[in-house]
Amino acid sequence: MKRSVAKSQLSVGMFFGLALLVGNNVIGCGDSSSDTPETGVATNNPGGAASGSNNNSSNGGGSSTSGTPNTEGNPNNIALDPNRDQSTPINLVASGAVQCGGQGNYCIAPNLTCCASAGGMGMAATFSCAQDAAACPAGTAQTTSCSSQASCGSGQVCCRTGGGGGMGGGAQTTSCAASCATGSVQVCVNDAECGAGNQCNGNGTCGPVACTATSCTGGQICCRAAGGGGGGGGAQPACVAPTGGLCPNNQRQVCATDADCPTGNTCAPLGGGGGGGGNANLVCTPPPCTTTSCATGQVCCVGGQVGNNPTCAAANNGACPNNSRLLCTTDADCAAAAGTLCSPAPNGGMGPLSCRVPPPPVTDAGADAGG
Repeated sequence: MKRSVAKSQLSVGMFFGLALLVGNNVIGCGDSSSDTPETGVATNNPGGAASGSNNNSSNGGGSSTSGTPNTEGNPNNIALDPNRDQSTPINLVASGAVQCGGQGNYCIAPNLTCCASAGGMGMAATFSCAQDAAACPAGTAQTTSCSSQASCGSGQVCCRTGGGGGMGGGAQTTSCAASCATGSVQVCVNDAECGAGNQCNGNGTCGPVACTATSCTGGQICCRAAGGGGGGGGAQPACVAPTGGLCPNNQRQVCATDADCPTGNTCAPLGGGGGGGGNANLVCTPPPCTTTSCATGQVCCVGGQVGNNPTCAAANNGACPNNSRLLCTTDADCAAAAGTLCSPAPNGGMGPLSCRVPPPPVTDAGADAGG
């Protein structure tokens, strides 16, 4: 009987020991070069977060080069729901952790701020965790104090300023605030933290929920830029006041059927194609213009953000706006676009003639050399 009780006590002790080991395998740092918060998940396997590497639990003031865990400081735990589904991976960012230095490393409270040096000149960037930005070591170029609202106190959100993403994008910081100031963006992992009327976009920042052909009120219409956009982080369609019944600034009206569009327009995929991305959005599409059909102050443009359908657009010093090109039938139609000639699409591409910069002339290298 005593042996049975001892075995039971040993089993219970091993269970809680294993639970403590798993809970402690949350490293203290992530990738500061990313312009959006990483939402990588950590497995329940001992010894690693996200990548399964041998990351030790730490959250102190030590520093490391990218890819090397910060192993100094006092271990800390992120509280996990004991009743959660054990088969579901742990999303550390959703729990408030801040990725720091790559390799599945995270900073956690109380040393939640990731401090990253600039690196360069053959030196790798270094990363460390600190209580706040003021406590970061000398030489810190970028601080990340939050990854979502979960990193912040009650009534606060996570705001990002500066940067532009990727190498050379400029230093950026994230910090908690009651609201994000003009020029900054709110960082998020889900729609709920973005508030009413907003959503967490694919680039990890909050933005307005895209309007539809029938969702705008008060005399507004749903308009979007002619190129890009969609769920990948580009400009979302938004409700705006029309100008002369049309979308302003050469934007295109979002539609579901021809009935949503001005007379003479058809509801067609953006750009005239049926491909994915931005071209899958239906917009009101006017009949193709000609070199002489547009109103005063407008020119007939094709390509760029206008799309493949020749469309009248407000002239920009006589030329087409937004990287589009003048439609043409002869070189004379290209006078407003200096240095261009009326040319077909290169490499046998489809589309109408437009004003393009001609390719450089082909020379005979042998003739130049006198051969």
